[in-house]
Amino acid sequence: MVKNKKTTIQDLADYANVSIGTIDRVLHNRGKVSVAKRKKVEEAIEKLNFNPNLLARTLALGKQFTVCTLFPEATTSQSYWTLPRIGVDQAMEVHRDFGLELDSYEYSLFDESSFIKNADVILGKNPSGVILAPLFEKESLSFMKKLEERNIPYVFIDANIPNKRNLSYIGPDLKGSGYIAGKLLNSILGPSDDILVVNLVKGLENSAHTGIVEKGFKEFFKSNAALSNRKIDSITIPSTLESEVSRELTKYYIKNRGTKGVFVSNSRAHLISRYHALHELDIKVVGFDIVPGNVTELKNGNIDYIISQRPVFQGVTAVKTLFDFFVYKKSPAAVQFVPLDIIIKENVDYYINFQ
Repeated sequence: MVKNKKTTIQDLADYANVSIGTIDRVLHNRGKVSVAKRKKVEEAIEKLNFNPNLLARTLALGKQFTVCTLFPEATTSQSYWTLPRIGVDQAMEVHRDFGLELDSYEYSLFDESSFIKNADVILGKNPSGVILAPLFEKESLSFMKKLEERNIPYVFIDANIPNKRNLSYIGPDLKGSGYIAGKLLNSILGPSDDILVVNLVKGLENSAHTGIVEKGFKEFFKSNAALSNRKIDSITIPSTLESEVSRELTKYYIKNRGTKGVFVSNSRAHLISRYHALHELDIKVVGFDIVPGNVTELKNGNIDYIISQRPVFQGVTAVKTLFDFFVYKKSPAAVQFVPLDIIIKENVDYYINFQ
């Protein structure tokens, strides 16, 4: 393997069997280059690990690229949204010397106006690109339209709005993740046990992803004739305050004593499982993501399965996608699904250490 510091443009030309002029035209994205030759040059860049600092300097010519993120706020250090940020920060450290700068903005999942306010701030900065978690669909669509008017590329992370002009979507197969959750929960329930889906969002009608996840969950049961008659209810709790969650669950369980399984459609399964433990309810729980609260409840036996959507990896990939677009002029795949990992009590420590 040729070391980065020794790889030159001549090395690339020799490997790709093209002229230095062709290499120059590809690097600077100017002039005509056949598809076949461009592919050979791109392969040479990858195989020879062409010095990225030199390449960035060659391509960017000193230009700075500002990336803005707009994610839900991480209300505590243990919140899910700390994890994609870790990934973004890690990737920015790698690419900062190559002309990338980061401006991060947050919005409250229970206040659409905070999304609008920060979206307007981002537009005022006229960034090179945006990484967006479009959990408020209506507000996201308005923001996206304004980005497109300014020719600002944007990628989705964690949640997707299909058939839009985003550069790429990086995250789980939303319907597939719900389907897997249904299969997991069904595997640990009796044939007559009722199920409750809990959505901890302000409003399901404006959620860009929660409804898709729930649809995938229910599709598992609809796809199996023997399971299609199982009772599945859904409630939306527009708060993450334990007192309010407790009140809503109490109201539901008083009237629905046959509930033996709960699927929580986001990373707050620990709020539900703690309620079950406090009230000594034998109810199985499946949720998403290895945030500290979920890990504790998993180890305590109050959560049965966690589906990890690799949020740190999502953040890393989003930055790399924009960097490659800015610098290498690479158009990414429209959809970049992340692997879904099934976490249980017995493998959670290994998974955390691996990450």
